[in-house]
Amino acid sequence: MYVEVLCKNIQRNIDHIIDKGLLSNDGSRKYFNYNVHSILQYCLIRVDADLYPIPEYKVKLKVPIDRFKIDERFKQKKKNRYQKVIKVDVAYLKNSDILGVGEVFTPDEIHGVLKSEELPGGPWMTPRHKIEHLITHNKPRFLIVVNVISTYPPWRDVKQRPLDEWEEAWIRFIEEVCKQQNVECSHIIIKNVRDIKYYSYIPS
Repeated sequence: MYVEVLCKNIQRNIDHIIDKGLLSNDGSRKYFNYNVHSILQYCLIRVDADLYPIPEYKVKLKVPIDRFKIDERFKQKKKNRYQKVIKVDVAYLKNSDILGVGEVFTPDEIHGVLKSEELPGGPWMTPRHKIEHLITHNKPRFLIVVNVISTYPPWRDVKQRPLDEWEEAWIRFIEEVCKQQNVECSHIIIKNVRDIKYYSYIPS
């Protein structure tokens, strides 16, 4: 059960960067200027486990994603229909096998829990599509997701829902997809440095 060990490591790392002032409430709201994504990515990499955490790893999909089935608006784009590779924030390797995947989503991707067809500014290969496809077809043993839900991004459609509603949508989605595919999961929600929630799902 890698998730139990990794979650303890990640929680320790997050506490440490908060103590050192690398992550603050102001920084979590001004996430781009304060390199919040990179800092949290570091927290996912610095772990004591029998794994090799590799950042910005390109995962070759066992089954390509058909963009046309995700959103018909992709047909209007001059891109290939099939996506064969997904880049993840962290891939956890043992030898040459990918055992797990870690992703960090800052507020600019808060609406990525939705399907592309639900977004007026699409088409967009949202985090939802990538996570669902990766877990369903590549079948990693575990998934780690960090959501920073500290502020609204500038997108108008996002502001039509309360932040608490976006938080609940992410929690439901991650729990459902992991239970459906029997995948271990650690889900971390950061609203501010004094409001960090840790959720875990371990298949029985």
